[in-house]
Amino acid sequence: MTDKLTELEKQIGELSEKSGLSGESLLVFPENFRKVHSFKIFGDNLLAIPANLITEVDDEEFEKPFSFLDSLEALKLFESEFRPEVPYDFIQIGNLYGSTEIVLLNKLKDTIHIFHVSDLSDKDWLKYKLEKGICDLESFIDSIQVQTVCCLMDPTDYSKWDICEIRNNEMLTGAGLLKFTDKETAYNEYKRFIEKSLERGFQIHYAPKKILNELEQ
Repeated sequence: MTDKLTELEKQIGELSEKSGLSGESLLVFPENFRKVHSFKIFGDNLLAIPANLITEVDDEEFEKPFSFLDSLEALKLFESEFRPEVPYDFIQIGNLYGSTEIVLLNKLKDTIHIFHVSDLSDKDWLKYKLEKGICDLESFIDSIQVQTVCCLMDPTDYSKWDICEIRNNEMLTGAGLLKFTDKETAYNEYKRFIEKSLERGFQIHYAPKKILNELEQ
């Protein structure tokens, strides 16, 4: 796990931040998870997990943006909004898609669980998700990658959207997988895809921080 966290820290570089949690505030987490907070891998629009980690899907399912929880305020919010529906065996460690999906660690079983905030209205479905973990903690950490998925939507019609992500020298879009001669060409085509979507009037729904920064320049 340490090797993977070190690799992610290096790949993200200066885009990331240090955890806002330290000292006693980390004691709510199991000891084996606390090491995550010693790495500079925190912030929005930086990380993602593959879709097939959660469900059995084909290779053309887009990755899911992920961020680690890193503030005392977020921990308090979880406690106020999701207890007692979520037993104390579980602690939130992060989110998917900003805040709509909650990533939990079962502190006793060392397993990862994910539920949507809307699942609170369906107690049987929530119970199922809390009983069925997607993987163990180490496997989850090993699966995390630097986010490349970018989603743009038509502000006048949310049923219209463009989405793309980079996979080495390939680009996945809603139309399928495109292969290029090298990573640099793939990245340039990826940026061109995003720029063309913006020119059509689409707006970014979510995107990697690197892309967001480049578009602001």
